[in-house]
Amino acid sequence: MENERHLSEGIDNFLTFLRDVEQTRSVFLSIERDADNETQDILHIIELKEVNQTEIDTLYDKLKEIRRKRRKAKEYILQTASIIDWIDKNRNVIKGIETLLGDIRKAERHSQNKIFTPKTEIFDEIFKRESEGEIISLF
Repeated sequence: MENERHLSEGIDNFLTFLRDVEQTRSVFLSIERDADNETQDILHIIELKEVNQTEIDTLYDKLKEIRRKRRKAKEYILQTASIIDWIDKNRNVIKGIETLLGDIRKAERHSQNKIFTPKTEIFDEIFKRESEGEIISLF
């Protein structure tokens, strides 16, 4: 049963999802801060420097690009706000789920390495085998 799904997979996928959301949100928070700072720099250039039409066009294009990048970051931050709030309120639950995952993986490993040693002659009797003390892998 090589393709057999392990019970641990669903739990692992859920914990991975939570970690990914936190990490990605952190990246997008940084992108939003950077975009805000870049926007301020462009506004300061406009405020403090005389710019010609070519420079204005360049600043316009760059500002548009920065605002789109910022919008994408803000949308992700908004969409994941409830998840992040749940994670923050349930750190102990998540630790418990991580412990549960470890326990299940341990049990799965134990099952994979399990061997069976016959205690009676019933196996030989049923399958007409003569060898004594034979070890039979259950999996």
